[in-house]
Amino acid sequence: MNILADLLSASTAATLAVGLGAGVLRGYTGFGGAIFAIPLLGLIYGPTSAIAVVLACGAVGTVQLMPGALPLASRRLFVPLVLAALVSMPFGTWLLLTIDPDLVRRGIGVFVLACAIAMLRGWSWRGPRTTAIGCAVGAACGLVTGLGGVGGAIATLYLISSPEPVATIRANLIVIIGALTAAGLAFLAAGGGVAAADLLKMLVYLPTYMTSLWIGSRIFRGTSGALYRRVALWLLAVVGVAATVL
Repeated sequence: MNILADLLSASTAATLAVGLGAGVLRGYTGFGGAIFAIPLLGLIYGPTSAIAVVLACGAVGTVQLMPGALPLASRRLFVPLVLAALVSMPFGTWLLLTIDPDLVRRGIGVFVLACAIAMLRGWSWRGPRTTAIGCAVGAACGLVTGLGGVGGAIATLYLISSPEPVATIRANLIVIIGALTAAGLAFLAAGGGVAAADLLKMLVYLPTYMTSLWIGSRIFRGTSGALYRRVALWLLAVVGVAATVL
């Protein structure tokens, strides 16, 4: 009866709604799922459970997106970034599991809002994309992924103004964020941050997320590069404001 009551609760309805939005955004933009979902689910379940649910479902979603993304992605860009992220991520996970949860939740909101402001003002990285810079960006992505699950926002700021075709940018983000998601989940589970109660939340979130992920991918096929960038910018803005205010 307790499981049935949980499934019929308002929190379940909210989880389904968040999964719908996160799936469409991730499938469409290549990066939006965690940035959208973690601040909102954190208001319902707390940051650690929200991160566990979103990373687990995001890892499953990555399996769906990765085959089409890998042939288009630039290994010169994503390999050093991902390797550096793997080094810094355990420290971020340790911070998540030791800092006050309310402070973590509010910090995630402030971070997402700061990224939104930076992108709306055109402050995305426009310099060279060398191996050293990629490693520095990767280290930052890993730290923020471990602490808040939203390190993909840093990768987006780094790559969104790249002169490469929009399909390549999207593929790079899918590969990078997919790797961050899988590693973040593994480190969180190793640190004891994935509770048994999170499994039911994952089962609620996952079907809606996976269905809407496919819908978002289909929408992207007819999208222009200019529209893609506008969606990415406004996504961060809306979620950043919501996460800070709520």
